[in-house]
Amino acid sequence: MEIEKRRLVSLEDFESIRENVAFHFTSQNNIESILNEGLRPLIGDNASGGLGQSAIEKTYISYGLEGVLQLYNRLITASFQQRIGDFKGISHKPFVPDSAKSKSPEESLSLIEGFEMIRQYMEDNVYFMFDAPKTQYQHSINREDLEVINKSIKDLEDSDGRKIVEKIKELRDAIEELSLPNAQGNDEQGKKEKIIRLVNERNRLSLLIREKTLPMIDDKRGSRQLSEEQENPIIDEIDYNDERQRWVNQIELPHNTHTRIIEKDGKLQGVRITEERLRLFSQDGKKPSNGLDFLETMLNQVNPNDRIYLNVPICHDCNLLFKFLEYAQLVKKYKSNGLLVTKPEETIEIGGKTRTLPERQVMDLTDIGKYPELAEFIKGLEEYYEEHRYKISTEKIGKECQDKMKNSEEKKEVGDEMSRNAQIFKNAKEK
Repeated sequence: MEIEKRRLVSLEDFESIRENVAFHFTSQNNIESILNEGLRPLIGDNASGGLGQSAIEKTYISYGLEGVLQLYNRLITASFQQRIGDFKGISHKPFVPDSAKSKSPEESLSLIEGFEMIRQYMEDNVYFMFDAPKTQYQHSINREDLEVINKSIKDLEDSDGRKIVEKIKELRDAIEELSLPNAQGNDEQGKKEKIIRLVNERNRLSLLIREKTLPMIDDKRGSRQLSEEQENPIIDEIDYNDERQRWVNQIELPHNTHTRIIEKDGKLQGVRITEERLRLFSQDGKKPSNGLDFLETMLNQVNPNDRIYLNVPICHDCNLLFKFLEYAQLVKKYKSNGLLVTKPEETIEIGGKTRTLPERQVMDLTDIGKYPELAEFIKGLEEYYEEHRYKISTEKIGKECQDKMKNSEEKKEVGDEMSRNAQIFKNAKEK
């Protein structure tokens, strides 16, 4: 498919990638439809998972530098944390929704299997970028006020006098039990209809919480003060997370942001990103670049102090971005030396949907001995992960991290560490 050059952009085409820029990655197969129709608010795998967590159709994006890197890191970490049983030797399936995940511990991926799965996955994906101004208010809600509002949620009651959060928990348990492969009952259609009824009731209750608490949010943050350049903002800082039944500050939690919620034709939905706003990331300005090229280019844009923002207290994942990129560079070298294995085209099923994966070259991790430096890399990766995985895993440590950010000497120390990581990446590239 021929793509107009005006629809292709580099990171340098945007004034700042730290904020006011949004990113959305998707399969290369979706390029044509998105360029023609834009990004429509949907409840897909990301919004629904296995239990239909989202009650409102949303357009999911990453917001700014921190958001896109945190989400990328989340995918890498989740690939081996979530016990995904779809990776067998040299075979591979894309990142899968909750309903397709294996619950058996022995099916868990190793770190290197997770790296290879995400490498293949992101090689098949592209990044859309667009300007994304956020809503402006006289002041933002502080964390203490948000906590007060969130604590009030547990006391909210439905019209029958029962606590809403308790009813939602019961509905979640019932939906999960019915969704299990070995759930009792031979009437599959009847079971499916029951799940839909339970999900709809769960969504009604979630929207009821939002309706009851939204006035408190509006009262706390004051009136909106839009500038002339921001008549149609895309991002709203404060948002209700209906999966966790709490209000969150999306700018503090940028790795899983969605567009602002609006009412259209009497229905709540996320803002649609129109096709004229969207641009495809390209390294050379001639064709779209894949998700691996995007990460390499993005990390080259990261300055030393950005390491602080990659280790924000609400992101509990170990920072594996530079380790993953080091692995991707190794695979590039193996590919040029003819050491990868050709995987033929195949059609797979994920969550009841079929998808055709093209012929591709993959790592054969059943025989790592044929890959120079790989065994040493795996050992170093495992040691790094064990050392860093729990560093920011509690709220207390997270607060300490925030306090450190205020200290310029700590910023210098963190910056030095980022510079060392960048040098490691540079050395790996030059090998």
